[in-house]
Amino acid sequence: MIIEVFKFCVDFGLLVLILMVQVIVYPSFLHFSKTNLIKWHQSYTPKITTIVAPLMIAQVALHAYTLIFSFSYLQVIQTILIASVWLITFLYFVPLHQKIESKQFTTQNLKNLINYNWLRTIIWLFIVLLSLLEL
Repeated sequence: MIIEVFKFCVDFGLLVLILMVQVIVYPSFLHFSKTNLIKWHQSYTPKITTIVAPLMIAQVALHAYTLIFSFSYLQVIQTILIASVWLITFLYFVPLHQKIESKQFTTQNLKNLINYNWLRTIIWLFIVLLSLLEL
C-alpha cells in the first residue's frame, strides 16, 4: 500500500505542476517581447527541469516497479499513458522549446505550446485518477 501512496503523490505532484504550467506559465509567454521571452526562457527552462525531471523519473520508476511486482491491467494502462506523455514531450514539446531557445519561434508556436499542452494535462489527470483507484 505504501508504494501506491508514493505513486499517487508523484502523479498528483506532476498534475499540479502541469496545471500551473498550462494555466500560468505557457500563457505568460504571449505577453513577453521576443527578446525578453528568450531571456526568460533561458532562465526558466533549467529551473523547471530540476523540478519536472526528478518527478517524471520517479513516476517511471514507481510505475515500473508496480508493473513488475504487482501486475494489473490498470497498471498497464497507466504505463501506456506515462509512455505517451514522455513521447509527446520529447517528440513535440522539446522541439518547440528549442525553437524558442534558438529564436526561431512564432506567435503560432507559442499558441501551439499552450493548446497542445492540454493533451499532456489531460493524460496526467487520467494517470492521477487511475492512481486513486489503487489506494
